[in-house]
Order: sequence, then structure tokens, then C-alpha cells
Amino acid sequence: MIRTLSIDDPTLRWDSLIDQINEQGDEVIIEDSEKRNVVVISMAAYEETQMLRERARQAELLERLRALEERIGDRNADLSEEQVMELANRFSREMIDDLAAEGKLVFERDLR
Repeated sequence: MIRTLSIDDPTLRWDSLIDQINEQGDEVIIEDSEKRNVVVISMAAYEETQMLRERARQAELLERLRALEERIGDRNADLSEEQVMELANRFSREMIDDLAAEGKLVFERDLR
């Protein structure tokens, strides 16, 4: 259930609100008079959101790699299929390694 509360509400008690969010999975929008809004969610909901963001980022990278593979293949028509695949695989591994080293890519196996 999504609720909206005002930061100025004198009945707002953070400890009970946090308990309710954790127990019931509620989502609460907190707003102030300047319409600066935040959403308070459970840690499980946050982790799910992070996982979805990571999957979207991975899908985008995969699409970029596929497009690059097509461009490389078109530019290097004189290469054999085996050579093209080797170049694409090597580039993919290097790109993934660079992203992981920069902390921009996290493998699911590393989250456990």
C-alpha cells in the first residue's frame, strides 16, 4: 500500500513507520511544503529495485555489444567467422572486466 505523509505531520513517528514498512511492505511518500518528495521502502524492495536497475544496465550493455559486433563484422569482411568471433569475445571480456573494475558492473554471483 502506498501512502503519502507530510514531514510536518506531528503524528509522524519514524520508529512505528519503519516497523510498518518492514512488516507490511508498505511504501510511504514523505513530502514537505516545498514538494520535495522521497519514498521510504523496505530493504527488500530497495534490493529488488537495485537488481532491476542492474539487469537493465546489463541488457543495455549486451545490446551495445551486439551492435558493436555487427559493426566489427561489417568492417572486417575479410576476416573469417572464427577471427571475428575471437575479436568480439576478446573485446567483450575486456569491456566487462573494465566495467567490473570500475564498480559499474556487479555479477550476481558476487552478491551472495
